[in-house]
Amino acid sequence: MKNKCDVIIPVYNAPDWVKLCVYSLFINTPKESLGDVIIMDDNSDSLTQNLLNNLKEKYGDRIKVIRNEKNLGFVKNVNKGLKYSKSDYILLLNSDCLLSKNTIPKLIRHMEQSSQIGLISPVSNNSANVSLEMFEGFSYTKMNSLLERKFEGQNFEACTIVGNCLMISRKCFNKVGNFDEAYGMGYGEETDYQFKAMSKGFEAKIAIDTYVYHKAEASFGNSSQKMKRLEKNRELFFSRWGEEYEKVLSRYSTNDPIEHIKENLEENDSKISVETLFYLPGIVQDAGGCHVVTELVNKFVINGHEANILYDFINGYQEKLLFTPIRNEVNRDIKSKRIISTIWSSTFQAYEIAKKLKIPLVNFVQGYENYFTNGSNYRSVELTHKMADYEITISKYLQEKIKEIFNTESYLVRNGINYDLARKVNIRKKVKNIAFVLRNNVMKGDYILLDIMKELDNRVSGLNINVVLMNKDSELPSLVNNTMNITYGPIANYKMIEFLQENDVYVDASVNEGFGLIGLEAIACGAVPVMSNSFGILDYMEDSVTGYIIKDINNSKSYVEKILALVDNHQKWSEFKEYNQQLVKNFDYEESLVEFIKIFNKEKALITKSHTFTKEEVKLIKKYKRPEEKPLHVSKGLSFVRRINHHLPKFVRKLLKKFGNWFYHLYNHN
Repeated sequence: MKNKCDVIIPVYNAPDWVKLCVYSLFINTPKESLGDVIIMDDNSDSLTQNLLNNLKEKYGDRIKVIRNEKNLGFVKNVNKGLKYSKSDYILLLNSDCLLSKNTIPKLIRHMEQSSQIGLISPVSNNSANVSLEMFEGFSYTKMNSLLERKFEGQNFEACTIVGNCLMISRKCFNKVGNFDEAYGMGYGEETDYQFKAMSKGFEAKIAIDTYVYHKAEASFGNSSQKMKRLEKNRELFFSRWGEEYEKVLSRYSTNDPIEHIKENLEENDSKISVETLFYLPGIVQDAGGCHVVTELVNKFVINGHEANILYDFINGYQEKLLFTPIRNEVNRDIKSKRIISTIWSSTFQAYEIAKKLKIPLVNFVQGYENYFTNGSNYRSVELTHKMADYEITISKYLQEKIKEIFNTESYLVRNGINYDLARKVNIRKKVKNIAFVLRNNVMKGDYILLDIMKELDNRVSGLNINVVLMNKDSELPSLVNNTMNITYGPIANYKMIEFLQENDVYVDASVNEGFGLIGLEAIACGAVPVMSNSFGILDYMEDSVTGYIIKDINNSKSYVEKILALVDNHQKWSEFKEYNQQLVKNFDYEESLVEFIKIFNKEKALITKSHTFTKEEVKLIKKYKRPEEKPLHVSKGLSFVRRINHHLPKFVRKLLKKFGNWFYHLYNHN
């Protein structure tokens, strides 16, 4: 296909990254530039294979999925994929690499500058010698926009191109052929290919106007075995190309593309400016609402909407951040079109920032927060509804509840799931596995779940009681007739999906849920829910249609009766599963993003509030106000030195640093 690019994506496990890789490819690539998308599955695990089936169903003929019956290894898998390519250009794209807007057409334009350009790679956050870290407050797509604006059309000779996102011309491929399978599982094969191409008269380039995101190690890990393989391949490469490599390296040291970028960026280029700023005080693994926010920001980022998170602390977070979040410090120089509070306690600080920047404050309400901490902050939570310019809720329950109790209108963007990853048809014939998630929260009904486990053990045998346990110190009931399997949390999102897909029934005894996302994920994973009427779940749950809703929420016997009904009645259980497979198609979280953008686009018309507070309310607002801090004084002399240092070549900066260290150690500081 003339002037089109085929994309070959070698896949081995890491399904969460595969999903984002394919999503970013289709979102950011014009149809007229895209040839065949060829996904080479190198005998991945069941979770990955299920994802690929869902992607094939979603994208249809736009993708080809080729599955190896046994694991071939990276290089052989890529070579097999190359056989399916017919277009003028080929992009080898690792499954943990995400494209920005127009990555492919931009790389094609570079190659069209000269027929001698046979290979080209973009800059990335993690690509060996062509790595450029994301600035604080920047996402990978914002970095791409910056480089495009500053360096459009510019490319540099590559010392070593990188294989995570590598475009090859058809002319080059026809002359050079496949990758050398002597490199086995991978590492170094792309550089070997580069030097073969150069020996045949082709050039290898780095496009410095294009930036992609690369996770690295998503498939292969970082083991001692990997390090041995790396060293073996390194020796192989240098035995072939050592002399030629030294010549290229010598030229590269005085013509480094990353140094060129750094030397030509100005101070204003790295200033923080976003369209949408979420204030999320703590980025932590064991808070479901935190996951919703980071996933939302990631989706914004992939779509080119400039969003980011302002935070106070990060603790043990395991999920993806396709951006560098912004540390919340007084007197930060930040520009934004709006700020979004993500929990009631963040509203007060967000309110002060909104006033300072003269931008709208939006409350993103994910739960009925007046019930949090047993209602001990009821008055403060009530006030947050008055402070916001407008509110967005994730369920009809929350929308109606806030209107009923506080007479406050809100806009509904219904919560959703990672449909492609979660959705699975449960082909098991009978109920065997029962799932419980103990979240170490009284509002989530852990104490009821413990009774349910014990009563089940008293009445039935042969079941697997599968538990995700957030508090490792929690004591669980002893079981005699059934088997208990414990997974200690908090666990990564995709691991929760994997856990739910192994179960036939999901049990939840929450007192109150803003939406109840785990229940919906369980449904998508093929488990039939037995859940308390915690209100938010009614957006997707219907009693005796999707599963069973327990109205007598504190009566463990009520749950046990419904669980046993599913164990005994396989037909009814199968009917629930079949209905639910159609239901979850309406809850793909990708659709939610569109609704957010619609609201932002009509934002001016939504802001009708005038903020007038009583003396008591003003006092309460001041209670949560962050204390002012004096900005650090930077002398004019030091400021001048910093500006000069920014523009010095890297080798000069290194020499100055060495001299400074030597001079410092001349004096005894003890």
